[in-house]
Amino acid sequence: MRVASFQPAPTHPWSIYSSQPSAMRRILFLTIGLVIFSSTTHARSRSVADSCLHILNTNPKLSSLEKCDLLLSTIHNLNYEDNFISLTNLLIKEATKSRSNYHLFYGYYEQGQYHVIHSGKTQEGLKFLFKSLEIAKSNRMTLEEGFASYIISRAFKSNNNLAKANFYLERALNLYRTSSERRYFAIAQIELANLKMGSNSIDTALHLYQEVRNYFHSSNEKSISAYINGNIGRIQMTKNQTDSARQYLTETISVLEELQDKQSIFPYYIYSSDNELLAGNYSLAFYHAQKAYHTASKTNNPERKRDACEQLMKVYAAMGDYQQAYDYQNKYLHLRDSLINMETVTQMANMRADFEIGQKQQEVEQIAASKRKITLITLITLLSLIVVAFLLVRVYRDAHSKKALNKELLLKQEALNNSKKELERANSSKDRLFSIIAHDLRSPMATLTALSQILSQLLSKGEIKEAEELNRSIYDTLGQIDFMLDNLLHWSINQQDIYHPLISQFDLPELSRKILKAYYQTALAKDITLTFESDTDSLLVESDSNCWGVIIRNLVNNALKFTHPGGWVKVSLKSAEDSARLEVTDNGVGMTPQQLDKLFSKFDSKSSWGTRNEKGQGLGLSLIHEFVTLSKGQIKVSSDLNKGTKFIVSIPLLILLNQKAGNPAKAACSQQV
Repeated sequence: MRVASFQPAPTHPWSIYSSQPSAMRRILFLTIGLVIFSSTTHARSRSVADSCLHILNTNPKLSSLEKCDLLLSTIHNLNYEDNFISLTNLLIKEATKSRSNYHLFYGYYEQGQYHVIHSGKTQEGLKFLFKSLEIAKSNRMTLEEGFASYIISRAFKSNNNLAKANFYLERALNLYRTSSERRYFAIAQIELANLKMGSNSIDTALHLYQEVRNYFHSSNEKSISAYINGNIGRIQMTKNQTDSARQYLTETISVLEELQDKQSIFPYYIYSSDNELLAGNYSLAFYHAQKAYHTASKTNNPERKRDACEQLMKVYAAMGDYQQAYDYQNKYLHLRDSLINMETVTQMANMRADFEIGQKQQEVEQIAASKRKITLITLITLLSLIVVAFLLVRVYRDAHSKKALNKELLLKQEALNNSKKELERANSSKDRLFSIIAHDLRSPMATLTALSQILSQLLSKGEIKEAEELNRSIYDTLGQIDFMLDNLLHWSINQQDIYHPLISQFDLPELSRKILKAYYQTALAKDITLTFESDTDSLLVESDSNCWGVIIRNLVNNALKFTHPGGWVKVSLKSAEDSARLEVTDNGVGMTPQQLDKLFSKFDSKSSWGTRNEKGQGLGLSLIHEFVTLSKGQIKVSSDLNKGTKFIVSIPLLILLNQKAGNPAKAACSQQV
């Protein structure tokens, strides 16, 4: 506590740190040790406060709890200076962050004391003190609850609200009685004795002073012992026991003069002068009255100077020196009139404060009653919600079971619908496949039959040369049938989703040349120049050779099909770091934009006839697109009507060996197949 020189000082909970301290912690503990020492002697040390502030400002890694301890040490070792409020606000902030109710209590408590004692804002101070009281009470901090109750009592006493001052002081006494700190209890007894004197319960006050006198006498606290003796002497004077009163008052004045406590000694000069007037010792009465006047003049206190003038007026009148009595009466009246306006303002302010405090107390009581009512309503609401929740759970379970059954039925129905659609799609594909086979095989087979009959006739006639040419036609026709069946097989496998890329090592240029040789007769028959270009002689790769075969065969077949006799078809192969690029270019019939849009559709009903009325199955370009996609590649097409078409296929693969031609001039050579 921080109220007067004899106020109890707060305890400090630094024992909570039990871990091994670091270098920074050792500095912290040293400072804390100084603070503990200073608190036990009730003295404040600016050097300790400065040390704590230095640690706070130079150690950013301090925890919130460590900051709280340092801030509290600083506050306890500072007088009410300019930064006192900012320090208490910072303590409240850090205590809230670290959830330390102990430090939060002292943040509000110290700020409340500041306003009550230093700034004179009693109402503002009470607001903070009531907060600290609530924290101490809710966290069973008995000693701190006593501190808060004690200062609240002092605040009410300063506003002359003796009833509430007595209530909170009695509360503090009851809390201190259970504490091992006897000093706090003794100080509260002194304050209670002061209140009893203020209400003219002098016997009770005398008993309290005598009860606590021995404690402070044995503790060698001279200023407090002098204060108690002085008040006992004052009570003895009111009982006309002037000799006993003189003994106590003289002892008090002697101690306070030794301590040079000019603020506390003044009233005891007045009491001693009154006691000597009562005893008829006018010279001693005059001596003490003059002492009071000189003390008031030195301290430049107009109220005390007024009281000293009044006392001298009474002494001179008793001595029969009416002129001096008259002069001091005029001084007294002048000082009284100059102070009366100030007293009136103070009384009005006190009345206003009492009214506001009363209003605040009523508001607190109303809030408490509202809280009780809200608690009751909350309990009833919770019980109602529990019942409703139970019923909702029952309803939800029933609904959930029905929903689960419905969902299961819907899933089964959806599965049946999907199976039906798959069957319909498979059946449609099968019908389409059979239709293609029946349509496209009929014509080649009929051609083969006719050619076979002609071949028999030529052989019977011995026309060997003509038979050889006819045999080449039969070979080409069989090649077309084989090509068509191969496409149909790949399409069928792909449609069933059972085809998976088979990665193997092969020479891509060699595979390309081998495939292109199969189209020599077709190109020769249509008088088309078929060429192959590669930027490397040998390119050993890891990829799906079957995919490459399907793509190359279909692109070359498509180019030959739509190129006029006398035209050309060029196949180019280029390698990159992790891919190969195939380009098939022709100067054939080309395509319109509408045809390009539907180029990769399966079984396009509007498929075009070749330049010699070649008929396709409508599968080639669709297979190319699907196999390029399956290989995670890209295909691009550019075409102009009657100018030709260019297909570009790029497929990622792993290149094992890229062997360039020995002569750079041959690296991009053109070969006629």
